[in-house]
Amino acid sequence: MPDFTGFLEEIGEASDALRLLVFGLLWTPQVKTVLERVPFVRRTYDGWRWQHPFDREHGVDTSGAIPADDLECDPDLAAHSSPYGGSQPSIVRSCLATLPDPAEYAFIDLGCGKGRPLLVASEFPFQRVVGVEMAPRLAEIARQNAATVKRRRGQQVPIEVQVGDATTTAAPAVRVVYFLYHPFDAELTGALAENIAAQLGGRLEHAFIIYYNPVHAEVFDRSPHFARWSARSLPYAADEIGYGPDLEDSVLVWQTVPGRYPPQPGAGRQVIIDPEQTRASVIA
Repeated sequence: MPDFTGFLEEIGEASDALRLLVFGLLWTPQVKTVLERVPFVRRTYDGWRWQHPFDREHGVDTSGAIPADDLECDPDLAAHSSPYGGSQPSIVRSCLATLPDPAEYAFIDLGCGKGRPLLVASEFPFQRVVGVEMAPRLAEIARQNAATVKRRRGQQVPIEVQVGDATTTAAPAVRVVYFLYHPFDAELTGALAENIAAQLGGRLEHAFIIYYNPVHAEVFDRSPHFARWSARSLPYAADEIGYGPDLEDSVLVWQTVPGRYPPQPGAGRQVIIDPEQTRASVIA
């Protein structure tokens, strides 16, 4: 049975329209259900395996999928954590572009991995860009990626990467944009929500929480300290199709209460979680 690497490379060089057609067919539920059972062919759906176009463009290493057990970090944290896999830059960029007044906020990625969202966030005028990662090996890769992008782009917002427990992190500014790409289970998500809420009224004045693939959205929904600000399902950019687990991803954004900004249309949309609790989908 042939490896699909060559196939993906050829499709990667095709026009956007052809890519959308081919991958749209491959991701049709009836087709995907069959092909996912076929050895080698099912690797087509393991998009994190391939080097992402973002890495080729910027000369960085943010691709790959790494199980939590292989991250060489605190085993108690790893037991509650998701595997490493990179979010789609176009989706992160789209989310950040909708936020009001970014220059008044610091950005912090909780469970930053190799730092792909940090690199995207550095394109925006945040006061600070900070990543917190439990695995020292991934944190070091994130630092190297940040240094590479700084050399290539010139002066950007400096990227800071810290090693530690993301659920206990102190707010890096009075106004903060928290970003998380489904980094851990409901227990740690709850601890994170409690940590953010506990800082309100102290140094922390206001925060947005961007939850990409919000598998445990109910944690924030049921808290009196957070209110929905937006809920969207966003398609991958054409050149990103085939380099992730699907063709689109869902993102919810909350703001702390009392809210500073009116919610976006559709902020209360329903979220459906798959039986394995690995994927969240916003219902239009």
